[in-house]
Order: sequence, then structure tokens, then C-alpha cells
Amino acid sequence: MLEIQIGPHAFQLLGDKGLHWLQERALFVADTHFGKEATFRHHGIPVPIGSTQGTLIAITKMLAHTQATRLLILGDMFHAKSSLSEDVVRDLTSFFTRHREVTFTLIRGNHDARLGQLPSAWPLELSNPVAWMDRIALGHHPLALPLNADVYLCGHLHPAIEVGSRRDRLGKLPCFWLHDGCLVLPALGMFTGTASISPATGDRVWTIADGVVQCWQ
Repeated sequence: MLEIQIGPHAFQLLGDKGLHWLQERALFVADTHFGKEATFRHHGIPVPIGSTQGTLIAITKMLAHTQATRLLILGDMFHAKSSLSEDVVRDLTSFFTRHREVTFTLIRGNHDARLGQLPSAWPLELSNPVAWMDRIALGHHPLALPLNADVYLCGHLHPAIEVGSRRDRLGKLPCFWLHDGCLVLPALGMFTGTASISPATGDRVWTIADGVVQCWQ
């Protein structure tokens, strides 16, 4: 965990790829892509099962660690309509039941737009971007900092930093990326890829390796 300050707001960057807003006891995550493995199997592509459970375990760990009372998903909660398989619905229902003290909000992403009706029993508030909490704007796609916002929180990009040199590439590390007041969260889903970013002068980047958050620049 690493504490940072953006304007007047104190945040904690978590090694499990979440963002905790201390003032509001709110936990933000992005791009969970629940049920992506179910979608692949639906199309006849054999992939390992268990990514949804693993992602839910990570969220449960962050909720316990931060004692957050709100969970906000910054888009792409699910991968596709076929992601809502019987086992995925069962796992999510059990998760919501275990966390009755938490309020849940989904800021719709591009993948969520194709879902259709979600189970009515889920205590999930749906919101279209851009949503607001005080002077913090929330969305899925990166945008220019909205007027009167101190920071804009989003996802979508699955940001990562290339490690190593051009001749000796060592791979990529997922990261948090602050660019012109827009803080892009890393993708939380365990069955998602990453996209390399090229930070500009003045940007701030924090990488995650083995659950440890470090300042990159």
C-alpha cells in the first residue's frame, strides 16, 4: 500500500490494484471483467476456470484491509452477456450476501453496455459516466479533467509499464497512471491483458510488482 495526495485528497494505492479514498471509506476498482473465462468457453475456447473467484478474493481482501463501506467499479464489470454464466452469477450473489454492509456502484463501461438485465436481487446501483463524489469525477474511459473536478478516476486502458531496455525486455508491470488530472487504474480482472503506456513529462506512475506498489516516476 502506498499513500498519495492528489490536490486536497488522500488516496491509498493498493497492491491488489484497488484505490482507497480515505475520506469517504470508498474502494475503487476497474475492469474486473467477471466471467471472461465463461465467455471464452461459450465460444469453444478452452481456458482455465477460477478467474472470477480469484478477482472476488482480491476485492474481499481489500475491503477487509481498508474497512471501506463503498465499492465502486469503474466500468467493465463483466466481459460480455455470455459472461453471466450460472457459476458466475452464483459466485457474485454469494459475494454480495457476504458484504451486506457495503454499498455497490457500477459506472458502466463499454463492455457493460451489452449485458442486458442484471439479476434484480443484486444490491448494485448502476450509474452512467460521468458520476461524481464531492469534487472527484468517476468514469470508465479516460477523458479531459471535467470542470470543477480535482481528479477524474477511470479505467479502460489496462495500463502497464514496459520494464527493461529495447534490447533486453523484461516484461510489463501493471500500474496506476496520473495524466493531466486523470488517474487511470490498473485492470483488476485476473484474466485480462495489459496495454503499454508512454508517460509524458509531468505524469506520475506507480507500478505494482508482487503486490507492492512503487513510484515509477
